[in-house]
Amino acid sequence: MTGQGGNAENRVIDTPVPAATDPNLDLPPGRAGFAPTQWSVVLAARSDSARRREALETLCGTYWLPIYSYLRRRGNAPADAEDLTQGFFTQLLTGDFLDQPDPARGRFRGFLMSALRQFLAGQAERQAAQKRGGGVQFLDWTTAEAERELANHGLIQQDPGEAYETSWALAVMAKALRRLEEEQLAAGKTRQFVVLKPYLSATPTRGDYEAAAQELGTSRTTVAVWVHRLGQRYAELVKLEIGATVDDPAEVKAELQHLVTVLRR
Repeated sequence: MTGQGGNAENRVIDTPVPAATDPNLDLPPGRAGFAPTQWSVVLAARSDSARRREALETLCGTYWLPIYSYLRRRGNAPADAEDLTQGFFTQLLTGDFLDQPDPARGRFRGFLMSALRQFLAGQAERQAAQKRGGGVQFLDWTTAEAERELANHGLIQQDPGEAYETSWALAVMAKALRRLEEEQLAAGKTRQFVVLKPYLSATPTRGDYEAAAQELGTSRTTVAVWVHRLGQRYAELVKLEIGATVDDPAEVKAELQHLVTVLRR
């Protein structure tokens, strides 16, 4: 990934939280339910550097905001936080973090924070090095975009750890929402999704479903059914996204519970 500019794949603005996200729902069976770019692929593909890098690059490209949020809340200016974020992910792809034993590495969320702390500990030795990962721009985003994310979600008022956890949860939700939207577009339900998307996170007020039904040329009952199904599928996709960031399927439930706790804070 190179260059500057907004990238819709990395945004988490206006990400609804599905009311149907319930950590007690049945989990997808086995690893077959995991997303194709999963953390277990990164850990397992030691002999296939290209496959390993591709999977890790996809994960890093999605979860850049937690790192940037953490660095900003540690007192770094926006430009410095951007430089550090770019440098961190570049070193993550080229360094030996993945080959170092670490009990937190089973979950991508924990691994990222552990690796970041190692990176920051050695940062003083790299002060004279060229910024932005030696001239390589790994992530496609701008400081202005990142600052809008922090302001929109109140992250700038949180301490570093809370900002990291909140932005991680929002990134998970955003990725699941993008997948839901892609599914709806592929099914020819673009207009339906646009109209009903707000109700994935907000309880409808009196008359909302009636207005949506009129706009879509259907009944209020049908709208309620569609919203319920969208919410269920959104929750399923959140679980699949969580599954893409853990090494063991058994950890999905606990990680999902953590996500729900973070979002309810």
